[in-house]
Amino acid sequence: MRPSRERIEHLARELVDALARSRAVVLLKDREAVRQAVAQALTEELRREELREENARKRIASMKGPRPHTKEWDELFLKFIEEEAMRDGLDS
Repeated sequence: MRPSRERIEHLARELVDALARSRAVVLLKDREAVRQAVAQALTEELRREELREENARKRIASMKGPRPHTKEWDELFLKFIEEEAMRDGLDS
């Protein structure tokens, strides 16, 4: 289930607040600009994750045999999600 826009905004605000309190990070732009960029990055990554999951489901559906939510289906789903992530340049 995808988080609401309000939830994403809240997470972005919490992240920016934590970064601003950190002595290891210096915000080069005002907090609002950084918060908007973080919220946009979170939203885009969630969209990419949904696409990876959709592609994995389609690949499984095109196969004969695995029924949804069996152990075999779950294993294939995780494997295909990993492959999609690797294709996107993410390590699992």
